[in-house]
Amino acid sequence: MKLQLPVAQLALLLPMMASCSSPSGRYQEATVQERDGVPCFGVPETHETRSRPPLVTSVSVTELGKGNSPVWERIFIGPDSTEPALSPEQCILYGEGGTAALSLQSGVRYQVVISGGTPDMPANEGRAQKRVFGTCFHVVEDASKHLIRPVQEDCATTLSSVPQR
Repeated sequence: MKLQLPVAQLALLLPMMASCSSPSGRYQEATVQERDGVPCFGVPETHETRSRPPLVTSVSVTELGKGNSPVWERIFIGPDSTEPALSPEQCILYGEGGTAALSLQSGVRYQVVISGGTPDMPANEGRAQKRVFGTCFHVVEDASKHLIRPVQEDCATTLSSVPQR
């Protein structure tokens, strides 16, 4: 038995299915760099982030394979804080503000997610457009074990190789 949808029903379903997909540019890759032996998280250098730096609502770092509990998190929304604009030349230091940061361990894979919005988008009738920047990384200690260097990784490869605990 074949199931056939009338053309009118199909015409109604297509716009609904399209509205469930994410807008272009919503998910982008974050950047990870080192500042004085500490990972520092930022946004990529694009036309959009240069002209309208995203306003950050939160940043969180989780250990891959250990669930969603962050090893560090900072939330910028609330009565006593403001959402900072994060241009491509700036970054947010791991452990600065927010929850107490656990020590990052060499050989462990982590994921950082920066959530926010790009303000005043003309294509969005002047409203902010949701943006999520994310990437995976691990840290490498130097010989003195005092300074660490973050190494950015491809999350697709990293996620497939992390054992679930």
